[in-house]
Amino acid sequence: MDEKYLSKRFGELWQACAGTNTEQVWQKLQQHYTEPHRYYHTLGHLAHCLTQLDAAKDAITEFDATEMALWFHDIIYHYGGRDNEILSADYFRNVAGSTMPAHFIDRVCEFIIATQHAGAAKDAAIAFVVDIDLSGFGLPWEDYLADSNALRKEADSVSDAHYYQGKLRFLSELQQWSSLYQSPFFRNRLEANAQSNIARYTDDLRRQGFGDMLFAQQCK
Repeated sequence: MDEKYLSKRFGELWQACAGTNTEQVWQKLQQHYTEPHRYYHTLGHLAHCLTQLDAAKDAITEFDATEMALWFHDIIYHYGGRDNEILSADYFRNVAGSTMPAHFIDRVCEFIIATQHAGAAKDAAIAFVVDIDLSGFGLPWEDYLADSNALRKEADSVSDAHYYQGKLRFLSELQQWSSLYQSPFFRNRLEANAQSNIARYTDDLRRQGFGDMLFAQQCK
């Protein structure tokens, strides 16, 4: 998906949902996703999410709200920011203005905030949003590794020890979940490969000694 296609697709969705100032909103969105500190949370990540969305379209009931949430879910992104998703939801609410239905805006904001991945999705529609956001875990190994390296570049302000200990802690927590994906569609489509990627990556980190560092830190 090139930028011309993304621009056209966004414009069609925005106008179909009663949005205004389409070109201005697109230009601002494009500026955010091409900020110089971004290597993973880019238009490429959006294109990946849209590909997964399209694959699941027959199973998704709130398609427009889901797609709108994906466009805006990372519009505000800074490494380590605990309120990125809340700020992204606020950003969407502001640009949506008064022309979109209030219930649609509220639902999109709910979807965006759900990409904090703070717990189980409260309904099937939200499960699709969070599963699509996590779908990169289920890519072929080389693609997953490229994404992981891009995420590391976004955190260039911290040391390898700090970053990879946190990464190992996060991935270890994911391994405790009964399933990474909450929708049957993505569980069947990506779960096995995602679990394989996570296990391989965490094993690599432990072989490099980051598991020992994490254990020592926890024992302090």
